[in-house]
Amino acid sequence: MITKAIAPSAAAAPSLGAKNLSGPWSAPAWTMEERLQRIEAMGLRIDGYVQFMCQIAGLNGASAEVKERAVTEFYEQMIVVERQLGRIHENLRLE
Repeated sequence: MITKAIAPSAAAAPSLGAKNLSGPWSAPAWTMEERLQRIEAMGLRIDGYVQFMCQIAGLNGASAEVKERAVTEFYEQMIVVERQLGRIHENLRLE
């Protein structure tokens, strides 16, 4: 995890996480419809994170080392998540 504060020029980063974790996100989703709505919203937030990471080279105020570490960690986590989601998708198709 990166603990170094990022310069104000990083304001273009998606600020979707903390804001959306309060309110309805703190309560469990009880129905499939609620879960699907939240999955869609998470997909949009994740897309924002991906777009931000793809533009990290132009980020001012962060060293090349910090950028490299962030990209590596992000990439490794994306691999894990993609494999897990792929297994769920494949299991559903085989049912």
